[in-house]
Amino acid sequence: MSAPPVPPQHGGGAPQSAGAPPQSAGAPPQDASAPPQNASAPPGEESVATAMFYRMSAERLRARCLWSGLALALSALVPYEVAYGHGILVWSVLPELAPAAQVAALAPAIAGLWLLFLGARTERRAGLLVERPTSRAIAVLAAFVAVNVAVWIGRRSSAWDMLPLPDSLLTRPAPFLAVFAFTSAGVVLRFHARARKGGSALLAASVAAALVFYLWPSRGEIPAQTIARAAVLVATLPDARFQLGYGMVLLFVLGPLAIALLGLAYVRRVPRREHPGLAIAAVWAMPGLMLLFVYRAFLSGGWGVEAGAVAFFALLLAAVVAVLASAIEVLALGVMVPEAELEPGIGASADGGGARPIAAAGAAAASVAALLGALLVLGRPAPKGVDWRLGAPTTEWDKVYGELLPSWERARIARDAHARDAQGTGAEAQVLTRARSREMLTVARAQPDGKDVAAALAALAGQVDDLELSGRAFGRLVAEVNDAARRAGLGYYLDASVHLGVSTDGATRRFYTTPYRVKEVHAYRVGDDRFATLLVEPMTGEPRVHLGFSRDQDPFALVLGSEVRSYAERFDKEGATCHAAAGGAAGANAGALARCDAALAKLRERLGSTLERAVLAGTERHELQHQIDGPHLPLSPAVTELLAGFSDEAQDRVSRELSAYIAEMTAGDAPPQLTLVHLFPFGVVARGGAEHRVATLVLETLSGKRLRSGAREVDPETYAQAFEEQFSRGDDELREAARRGYREHFGVDLQEPVRQ
Repeated sequence: MSAPPVPPQHGGGAPQSAGAPPQSAGAPPQDASAPPQNASAPPGEESVATAMFYRMSAERLRARCLWSGLALALSALVPYEVAYGHGILVWSVLPELAPAAQVAALAPAIAGLWLLFLGARTERRAGLLVERPTSRAIAVLAAFVAVNVAVWIGRRSSAWDMLPLPDSLLTRPAPFLAVFAFTSAGVVLRFHARARKGGSALLAASVAAALVFYLWPSRGEIPAQTIARAAVLVATLPDARFQLGYGMVLLFVLGPLAIALLGLAYVRRVPRREHPGLAIAAVWAMPGLMLLFVYRAFLSGGWGVEAGAVAFFALLLAAVVAVLASAIEVLALGVMVPEAELEPGIGASADGGGARPIAAAGAAAASVAALLGALLVLGRPAPKGVDWRLGAPTTEWDKVYGELLPSWERARIARDAHARDAQGTGAEAQVLTRARSREMLTVARAQPDGKDVAAALAALAGQVDDLELSGRAFGRLVAEVNDAARRAGLGYYLDASVHLGVSTDGATRRFYTTPYRVKEVHAYRVGDDRFATLLVEPMTGEPRVHLGFSRDQDPFALVLGSEVRSYAERFDKEGATCHAAAGGAAGANAGALARCDAALAKLRERLGSTLERAVLAGTERHELQHQIDGPHLPLSPAVTELLAGFSDEAQDRVSRELSAYIAEMTAGDAPPQLTLVHLFPFGVVARGGAEHRVATLVLETLSGKRLRSGAREVDPETYAQAFEEQFSRGDDELREAARRGYREHFGVDLQEPVRQ
């Protein structure tokens, strides 16, 4: 894009253009506190200069709408997510997303098309729809607000679903981008006498946006604390190469603060040129830093889809900041200068038609509000809790769920693998799959209460063969089978799982179902909200490694009776020890594990035949807490400190497990010491994983002592001593300590579920 025209300067005997400020060549502009540089100019001449500046700003905004809109529109071609070195494009996963998340994923590209529309013009019209520059600026800013609204709601909505939005859409872009846009627009406005007050206000707003970016709590911690900890880490790294690499990352994070503080230098000072270096740096400095990472990856031979995506996002960052800065610049002039002074310099053809700014602002506000309302409706999670009156199991339905459905599932998976591997037509596999499906449906239709269930199974069998079936569609088909079984009073549940992978042909999906027999349905209420747990037994003889599990998209949590029994029987045996749970790593921690063995023996003697019931109660409370927390549980500050630098996913998992294990310790029918014994081997043996970190944090919270010798290393003897101290406390005392710990970690009281 060519540089915008600059008003000609007077000097060297050259004649001065009409409307240019009467300033000699090389003379610095005067400070805002001094008499204005064109104070001696007639009022009409000053108005002409202001109108000229407005015209240049308006034309710059229109041009930036075109190239910024093109960059945003092309963002749909950038990989939505990178997995195993392969890019997954947005349209390949769009069916997997909830409606609000779909809008969020497409929002940048839609905004790009809108900017292209705003920048287009004809020979007779300054815009296809919006002609006035001030109205165009309002439309640009409204698009920016709408994209942020869509991403925010889409992120919260997708967290309840099978596939969440990627990290590239989860950051907080608004204050980050506002710093650069405010600074760029502010220093440009400071050059012109009629706009200096507005420029100073924008530079102050840039500092405010930087403070919001660094001081507003994010994921349980003020970002400035995270940055300070990272700075200490960089200074203490042993290798200069690591210091250089992490130093570049730190420089990138500190970029908004540096730009905002540099802008303060112009609050009372006038730039020497219309577009000073700071205005250019505000647009291009951060993208330039991003391109340094790309260049470094290219030199090291690491060029690939990830580096290409980073390079495009660098261009995208510059495009968004540039168009935002121009829109703010034009809008500031439109607010500060009377329209009558702007129109003569622009001409009726450019600013005389189209929606007036007040009408454009009203339409923009109404559009954003309508979008917000629609997305809030689309993004609402499904209600929790379920009414399920269980009837007696029958031999026929046991055969459908326990024999015929798994047989069809195995044939379908074999046919699916055959088709995806391009091993010919796979006619034999297809015939076998259809035969298994007919057999399953024949028995289901023959049952007096099986009409709806058979219809739902037929829909599942008919559509799951489609290789292009989305995960959301598969989940819906399985949910319809479960809903039909619930309405018929059948005690059977079909669990759906989707594996999303990447192949040379793009994204691939594998669909699996696991049938369970529902033994009991427990309804709970927490405040005004309903929740539920299902006590189930697997019907295919495939044990799980978990005592229970909970998915945010499901209206209930599951507790596996078979796994609970197996767990209780394993620890109820004479001679059972914590060494068995520790596996091959027990030898180095034998002394610490011996203390756990002694505690386990006491607990086994105390509980006797009620051990299984206690394990069941603790597991149910644990899984129920996951349902209560949902995906938006605040991040514990202790988790933030312990997992500084880890991915958001790892931090969220530890925080959610911490909440569930603390809640488990408050279960009325299970002694809290049972949870401590369960967690003990993870704390002293494992060197990573959610359970290891939760075990450490739980004991640190209860004991009030730091059990780590370093940032994450646990001292086994100190840990074992703290364990013995907490194990010896009374049940009620330990439960109350757990409740206090919950408030310490999450800032609210632990809610007690009431059984209905």
